[in-house]
Amino acid sequence: MKPVTPEHPEIILASGSPRRKELIERIGFEPVVRVSSIPEERHSGESPSDYALRLAGEKARHVAAELEEDDQFPGWILSADTIVVHHDEVLEKPDDEDHAIEMLQRLSGQQHEVITSYCWLWRDPTGEGTGGFARAGWVSTDVWLRELDDEMIERYVATGEPMDKAGSYGIQKLGGVLVRRLEGSYFCVMGLPVCEVVEVLQQLGGLEAYPFGKQ
Repeated sequence: MKPVTPEHPEIILASGSPRRKELIERIGFEPVVRVSSIPEERHSGESPSDYALRLAGEKARHVAAELEEDDQFPGWILSADTIVVHHDEVLEKPDDEDHAIEMLQRLSGQQHEVITSYCWLWRDPTGEGTGGFARAGWVSTDVWLRELDDEMIERYVATGEPMDKAGSYGIQKLGGVLVRRLEGSYFCVMGLPVCEVVEVLQQLGGLEAYPFGKQ
């Protein structure tokens, strides 16, 4: 199992999220983006955390299968998935503007939970039979939105920012003014809990001499 090093900080990021790409680049990795086509559909009776964990694992394995024995890509794959949970209902990305408005009206003045799961998978590009090794986890953060009137919700949705985000808001830009407070990881809400992601890769022996930079 080859570790990620300061000289070779490349990984595969199994996510099309520009926020995750930005976060992983901020902490020194160089991601090669490969988007998984796994459908985001919760199974009957599946808890929100189990659902998020399953999606992260399936996304990593799907990308690994697509790149099987391809040594042109890095060996480590990182996948992630973020969901918003309100009264045990999972709020995914909105289907359209009306759906985004409806979600924000429901979350207005309310507490909800943001769960971000992640999975590291070693795919073994050498073909020596040591691939498929993986570990997944998840982080939860409680978030409270301020009271939002209909005009503010409509103006926010009209910016287009909510349309690719679970729960129809993003904390890192305009949506930050909607958030009254949170308890837990800010980066979980943004889409990638960087502390836990790096910690787990270190525990797996997949990260050498971190943080990156000159010694």
